[in-house]
Amino acid sequence: MWRGLGSGLLLAGACAIAAADPACPEPLRIGFNDGATPPGLMGHGQRFADPPGWEVDAVRDALKRLGCKGELLRLPSRRLSASLSQGGIDFALLYGVTPARLKVLSFPLDAQARPDVAWAPVFGHLALYGRPGTRVDPGWDGRRLDERWRVGAIGGSVQDALARERGWRVEAVGARDGEVAMLLAERFDLLLTTRESLTPGQRAGLQEWSPPVARMAYFMPAAPAFAQRHPAWTRSFWNEFCRAVRRLEPDVRPVDCGIVPPSTLR
Repeated sequence: MWRGLGSGLLLAGACAIAAADPACPEPLRIGFNDGATPPGLMGHGQRFADPPGWEVDAVRDALKRLGCKGELLRLPSRRLSASLSQGGIDFALLYGVTPARLKVLSFPLDAQARPDVAWAPVFGHLALYGRPGTRVDPGWDGRRLDERWRVGAIGGSVQDALARERGWRVEAVGARDGEVAMLLAERFDLLLTTRESLTPGQRAGLQEWSPPVARMAYFMPAAPAFAQRHPAWTRSFWNEFCRAVRRLEPDVRPVDCGIVPPSTLR
């Protein structure tokens, strides 16, 4: 799940929206991964399940409140990212912020031109997971990790970047649907991922380390060219989507939009 700075500067300011409601962009294409990440996104392949999951419901609610229509599409993970950066689609769900993504995607920015975490629609609990029976390192404090531990993380993801930044021994994982199997096959010792990206069955079969690593913000970035053409509408859509998630799924947006939850990485 749940996996350019220059153009994004045009969008700085938490509520920098035109006084009049901006016109609906046409066409408007919004992309989702083609894999299921319950309960946010249901079904596999090009079709959405019925019900489709709260991510889809929140997008539709935000569009309805803006009086706009959009085409909702499902694409494989790598194709989704490439299509977004190249303008084949206009928005995609859900992405954490990395330096590489800031160069090719547009995120909502605050007055200091930083990702606007106060309006991030989704927050995930980033944690380390071990195989059944794995004992938590006595020195684990949520940040420092002994170098003997090998940590698996989706290559190019926020968790991958964070683990490398902290100097952990990282084993890159190619696809999210294989990360738990690789952990159980002892390809690495610990898995760094968000609690929400694991199914209840997967969580029950793994040992979550406490304390967790951090609360991580996730966004619905825009294609840079689209954000340049429609800056006011883009910000309006981001804000309405945040509010929709807060209404529909308060567990993943635990405080009102415009407020940063405690223990969130910035």
